[in-house]
Amino acid sequence: MTSDSQNETWSPEGTGPLGRAQRRLEDSKLVTGQGRYVADLVSAETLHAHFVRSPIAHGNLIGLDTTEARSLPGVVEIVTAETLALADLPPPPGIDRDDVKRPLLARDRVRYVGEPIAMVVAESAAQAADASDLIWPDIEEVTPALASDPVAAVDEPNLFDGDNVLITSVSNESTSSTGSFPAKVSVELHNQRLAAVAIEGLAILAEPRPKGGLKVTCGHQGPHRLRDQLASALDMDPGAVRVVVPDVGGAFGLKGMFFTEYVAVAATALRMGAPLVWLESRREHLVAGMHGRGQAHRVTLEGETSGEIRRARIEIVADVGAYPQSGALIPTLSRFVAGGLYDIADLVTEMSIVVTNRAPTGSYRGAGRPEAAFAIERAVDAFAREVGIDPAEVRRINFIQSSQLPYKTATGALYDSGDYTAALDLALSLVDIEGLREEQQKRLEEGTNPIGVGIGAFIERTGGAADTGEFADVELAPGGKIIVRTGSTDSGQGHKTVWSQAMAEVFSVDQSAVEVRSGDTNEVADGIGTYASRSAQVGTSAAYRMANKVKERAREMVAEMLEASADDLRLQDGAFHVVGVPESAITLSEVAAHAETQGESIRYEEMFIPGVQTFPYGAYLAVVEVNLETGVVAVRKVVTVDDCGNVLNPMIVGGQLHGSLVQGIGQTLREGVVYNESGAPVTSTLMDYLIPTAADLPEVVSDRIVTPAPSNPLGVKGTGEAGCIGGPPAIVNAVLDALGPYGVTDLQMPLRPDRVWSAIQAAKPS
Repeated sequence: MTSDSQNETWSPEGTGPLGRAQRRLEDSKLVTGQGRYVADLVSAETLHAHFVRSPIAHGNLIGLDTTEARSLPGVVEIVTAETLALADLPPPPGIDRDDVKRPLLARDRVRYVGEPIAMVVAESAAQAADASDLIWPDIEEVTPALASDPVAAVDEPNLFDGDNVLITSVSNESTSSTGSFPAKVSVELHNQRLAAVAIEGLAILAEPRPKGGLKVTCGHQGPHRLRDQLASALDMDPGAVRVVVPDVGGAFGLKGMFFTEYVAVAATALRMGAPLVWLESRREHLVAGMHGRGQAHRVTLEGETSGEIRRARIEIVADVGAYPQSGALIPTLSRFVAGGLYDIADLVTEMSIVVTNRAPTGSYRGAGRPEAAFAIERAVDAFAREVGIDPAEVRRINFIQSSQLPYKTATGALYDSGDYTAALDLALSLVDIEGLREEQQKRLEEGTNPIGVGIGAFIERTGGAADTGEFADVELAPGGKIIVRTGSTDSGQGHKTVWSQAMAEVFSVDQSAVEVRSGDTNEVADGIGTYASRSAQVGTSAAYRMANKVKERAREMVAEMLEASADDLRLQDGAFHVVGVPESAITLSEVAAHAETQGESIRYEEMFIPGVQTFPYGAYLAVVEVNLETGVVAVRKVVTVDDCGNVLNPMIVGGQLHGSLVQGIGQTLREGVVYNESGAPVTSTLMDYLIPTAADLPEVVSDRIVTPAPSNPLGVKGTGEAGCIGGPPAIVNAVLDALGPYGVTDLQMPLRPDRVWSAIQAAKPS
């Protein structure tokens, strides 16, 4: 289905709708309560699923007593691993261990608190939940393995037949230089586990079809991928499975993954011949995962006292929880951009992946890039303190220069375009650095609460793998309607708005003439999905390319109708006319009608594969104030300068930036999944797991650098994850800048008041 390359490229200097700020077309129904989520589509005949989950982190599953639960009114069935009798889920690519396959429901052994053991099916959600409370699994406890350090993990009880360290690999060590440099620093950093906390939890409704097929309604980021995964797990023809994505209440990477609960619900609905729904509770989400982050880094930088960084060693340890699923891929993404924006040819990376008796990890907004940026930026600040040079100047000295782009890093990434120094200089110009330093000194002299300024410069890889594309199908339909079918599925990004802007740009029509269809595997022939900030650069580009093919075929047809040269035809306000002869206009509606009489459908499709990745970047500054008596960190201002290439809708880009920045602030100041010594999570409600509130939001000053991406016709790079990548290192570096004079040289996220206060007290002279 791949088409020939289209040469049409878009320039932001045009006068059309593309590139203009515009309110989202999707919002009206959502803010007026007319959105339709999975829970809104449940009928009175639908059965409800509730999962019985392990209360123990590690143990041998002896049995389940379901007698009392089965006797409750409304209970239809209790499903176990034996009932399902389906194959375990294999580990992801790169994990060559058969013993770490994941059972759909626990069988013989439980490996984390929250692991599903059984599923109750009842006539109502309340009946299913009540019955679940009466099922107590008989578990022989085993000492949990909670050490994520690969050395300590060797001495802990094994979760599987093999040991708990799945992978340890080192790159570039054989080519690293020997000898020493006069300046050297090492920092140890931790990206704590996070929960996505979308407004809507996981949700799936499975409905058997009369002839043996299955319709699945699910809030998901990749319906075609979910279709194929379910078909494989259920041993069905993918064509017999239809996946529909309704409105989605936030995804953040969580809803792009494959869950054992999905298979259990779908398999049971098929076997029972009845519709079945599972709606995840908030407690299930926080306890059972999948969680994000969960990485530790040790970064060693060596270089000259003049500020040049000559050598780096970055060690990454990922705790992927009890089962190595998609979370096992995340540290490879961290390794890929581990060197950040810096020209460090001598870069050694070491990566270890460890299983523990915690909930599995997976993708969460940023997926590997926030961890990498936080590590290198904290280390660069430490290096700057070691050599006594301003942190901004150390970055200027070591940044990859625009003349070096495209730049192949030591980790194999090919950075495409940009001007990293210009972004930093612009960010610095948006704050009064001299004034802030004067205020900082005055507060220090007076002994009042200190302020600090921190930098978070970052690069991220967006678009997914270079050989992964996206599907688009554009049709000139009867009546002149432009129909776009796209494999990119909206979970809050504003796809309908941006796709209709792009089509209106190509066809010179009002956006009301455009219909965007997505999220239904019966309606859209193919698709990859929405993740890695890829929708605009790959999905919209595919639609833009096909729209230009449709336009050119329509132009050829009009040329035949008017017996004119196609080169003399112009498309304006939805009609072709001969240059200089406006009365010769033929509308798109008339073209579509003529095509129908000729037995032709003006419709083109492709799977657009860019072949390379894009690397958006940014320079963020944070200004903070720290209360010495309470340890409370107040973020006064965040300055963001991003380069996401050409901007298709500035309002949507701004919304993506602010949303991701809020999540970055949440990680920095409040959020964190915490386990006790027995492996039980203690952050099981939103009273314990603290997400940002309006009081946590600072003043945000934003600007942009624009260097178009050379890999797609729109010149677009991703932007959906920038704030949670650049925000945390900027804020933590700012707090350390504020507390440096008080002897505080290290802090780990989240910067909760007790942790900051304790660091201040510990640094006081004894």
